[in-house]
Amino acid sequence: MKIFGWNAQGLGSSRAFNTLRYHKQETRAEMVFLMVTRCIQENMEILRVKLGYTGKLVVDSVGKSGGLYLMWDSSIDVVLMSYSQGHIDVRIHDENNRNWRFTGFYGHPEQAQRTNS
Repeated sequence: MKIFGWNAQGLGSSRAFNTLRYHKQETRAEMVFLMVTRCIQENMEILRVKLGYTGKLVVDSVGKSGGLYLMWDSSIDVVLMSYSQGHIDVRIHDENNRNWRFTGFYGHPEQAQRTNS
């Protein structure tokens, strides 16, 4: 199984979207984890559909920072275990009948606050 993660600032631009689409095609990722500044669910839903993913989990941004987005295709089953402003933790059952966990994590952007992450 292939997973692609990206700290995707400026994802609303066509250039950033084209870069993401290119990486998805190159890696053939079944799952994508994005750390997105100003994650707005409606915009991210359009992105998910354009990329061809069927599932999603969203942690909205607070103010001008944060925002997590996990997308996956229909070949895997994903069960949410926990989430916060800085992480998404899921259990995955993949096409090879294996169960495992994925935790996508985004540390605090201010270095002095990273110990809290």
